[in-house]
Amino acid sequence: MKIKEVLCCSILLTFFSSAGIEAGNDYNLTVEGGEVAPGGDIDISVFVDSSSGGDIQGWSWGICSDPAALTLNDAVVGSEASALNGGDGPDFNEMATFADGYTVGVVICFTGCEVLDPGIAELSRGSYTNNMPDGSSTTLNSCDTLGNPQVATVVVVGGASIPPVSNAGTVTSYVPPIASHIRGDSNNDGKVNIADGIHILTSLFQGGPAAACESAMDVTDDGSLDPADAIFVFNYRFSDGPAPSAPFPDCGVVSGQTLEDCESHSSCP
Repeated sequence: MKIKEVLCCSILLTFFSSAGIEAGNDYNLTVEGGEVAPGGDIDISVFVDSSSGGDIQGWSWGICSDPAALTLNDAVVGSEASALNGGDGPDFNEMATFADGYTVGVVICFTGCEVLDPGIAELSRGSYTNNMPDGSSTTLNSCDTLGNPQVATVVVVGGASIPPVSNAGTVTSYVPPIASHIRGDSNNDGKVNIADGIHILTSLFQGGPAAACESAMDVTDDGSLDPADAIFVFNYRFSDGPAPSAPFPDCGVVSGQTLEDCESHSSCP
């Protein structure tokens, strides 16, 4: 057997066997959580915090998930890990995906040329599709049950495999409510007055801030944003012109409005 193969096998045996070694409180592995709409996609990062520990030479773990709740589409090495070795990534990076999770085994440098300095780093990331209905949730956690042989959850420091303290992440299936707004309240201050007309003109012609809610800026309710919207505001306030259409003067939503059409107005619940 070649020297490089002997070295590689020796290091991997260290990774995949952690029996009898106590967890290292100086190393925390955290699976990120988040919110995602039903049928939507979400990336879940795995971070290691070694701020109070030593230099990490490599790591391995499994990240388990419920396939009925989340479909695992892919798993990749994390951003800080991919930047190692001058951007070439680890010398050894083996990842495998399963219906109920993924495994990762990393050796940063076979010759000890580089280590991961103490700190917080994203070391792996999984991409998932949400299969849950609104209001449901599921947990992702590190596990030692995936792969054949099963991959242990460890970080390697000074040649020793150390099981980190593991923190699970929760993913919630969530449909945010469609944002309410006041028609004509372009600048989002809870009032419709001369400032809104000026805000519209500034946004259209002077590179001013865009309206957080296009429906609020579309004062004429004709589906377009143009100077007529500002003129409508001026006529309403100063020339006895008609009032903006609903939702005005109250907070509300318009027919066909989507989540993307309007950010939440601070003046509306």
